[in-house]
Amino acid sequence: MKLFGVAKIKCYYKFMEVKIIRQKRKTMVLKVLNSQVAELHVPIKMSAYKIEEFLESKRNWLNKAQKRMLENENFSNYFDLQKYVYVNGEKVYNVNCLAMDYDNFTDEKKHKVLRKHYLSLFQQMEKLAYELSEKTGLTFKQLKSCDSTRIWGSYNSDRIMKLNWKLVVLPKRLAYYVVCHELCHSLHFNHKPQFWKDVEKICPDYKKLKGELKKYSFVLRTKF
Repeated sequence: MKLFGVAKIKCYYKFMEVKIIRQKRKTMVLKVLNSQVAELHVPIKMSAYKIEEFLESKRNWLNKAQKRMLENENFSNYFDLQKYVYVNGEKVYNVNCLAMDYDNFTDEKKHKVLRKHYLSLFQQMEKLAYELSEKTGLTFKQLKSCDSTRIWGSYNSDRIMKLNWKLVVLPKRLAYYVVCHELCHSLHFNHKPQFWKDVEKICPDYKKLKGELKKYSFVLRTKF
């Protein structure tokens, strides 16, 4: 293990490159960026010995993180969001069906056409939101679509609920969980224990769905 700005630590699956970043700080923080690269933020004067000792203590944690990252990366390879339209977690048709001569469009025009098509499907999320609102008695004043690259939805103090239009891509059970989650924010503007108890009342297997949703985080980050 060499500690000249970059260390390489052997995990169970493959070597992981750890970038050593020295900063004005008192503690060390380890962040895994993907299955091959991590960052270790350390105090400016931290010795190479202490850094190596810390990384060795985190080897098992890195193994688990790398395994999880690899599983997510392999899972995302099943989806080609530039070539196919996906609805409810299933591939439904080729994107070149969306417009004549689609294959000859510029990348920017393809993006606009594809986004417009998914927005036209957003009515599925609107229908789900209104059905669940009626079923649970949890309400919102207004429903909007959003295109955040970080979150699937939000609910603010003005009782405006936003749902990411990319929810259309996900299996319906995951969209169901997201809508339940946001509706429960009509009762709690936080994630304290009582919030999760209320989520569980309308979505009993929310823990499983919450974990499964993480596998689809690549959808948020992908431009299509």
